[in-house]
Amino acid sequence: MTFRKVYTADSKTHGNESFISPPRVVFIIDGKTPHGGLSDRLRGLFSIYYYCKQRGYTFKVAWNYPFKLEDYLMPVHENWVADEADLTHDKKVVDFRFFNNYVGMSGHQADYFSLLDFKKPICHVYSSITQREDLYPAFFQELFKPAPRLEQAISQCLQEIGGKYITVSFRFIGILGDFKDHAGFGEELTVEEKRYYIKKSLACLEQLHMRHPQCYKIVVTTDSPYFLKLVKSLSYVYVIPGRLEHMDYAVVDDYEVHLKTFLDFMIITKAEKSYSYQYGKMYGATKFALTAALIGNNEYEVVKD
Repeated sequence: MTFRKVYTADSKTHGNESFISPPRVVFIIDGKTPHGGLSDRLRGLFSIYYYCKQRGYTFKVAWNYPFKLEDYLMPVHENWVADEADLTHDKKVVDFRFFNNYVGMSGHQADYFSLLDFKKPICHVYSSITQREDLYPAFFQELFKPAPRLEQAISQCLQEIGGKYITVSFRFIGILGDFKDHAGFGEELTVEEKRYYIKKSLACLEQLHMRHPQCYKIVVTTDSPYFLKLVKSLSYVYVIPGRLEHMDYAVVDDYEVHLKTFLDFMIITKAEKSYSYQYGKMYGATKFALTAALIGNNEYEVVKD
């Protein structure tokens, strides 16, 4: 990786990094490589947190791109926010690891831990690898609580929803021509194809509405502003307000843009049940709703046509 060039043997240190005990691992989100969306980033973070728990190491987070994680999710007990000393680039005291789930790594725990193991006092890690989904509720509760502004926005959404709800997530990955995403696998659909995909998606909503008469609303999350505008007119649908952008492309630290993503995610964690709809060229590997449902310990189902 070219950005490893910032690690040098003569970087300024604070003089005591070589005496750090226990060793510490810093999970990094800094925009120097594609990190994926919120789900990919949290999965990588959880995998490093789990590694630190198993090894008895100190866990730190330097999530600074394009926003600081602690502006949305704050530490609960121990302060995991990395400080200046944690981010030294002195190769005498820092090891470096890079993992990416898009390269097909199995994520087998023993292999992953073996590759993570290091001998220096500090290790900087980039990762989106999945480990121990069954422990996601515990990991989230141990690490995070919503920052006041996010907590207030969650409460406002729940009040507007007004009762029990399910969520349905639609991942179009740009095939409707209104969203930029590096996960896209094809060109924008034709006008007729778009109409058909929208028709299928609306039919899914109608079917789930009839399946869950006890739920007051269906909360729709998607990466398509156009689809959100359409479903907003349905009486049984609730759309979380805000603007849509992918984290790897929203390079400006705009609180409101990223608030929408966190709200979508947190509202899914509190649903009676969560769904993802997949058809044709829609993104079948999405884990956004799944990750949120796992954290919330609620039921999740994929609807396929």
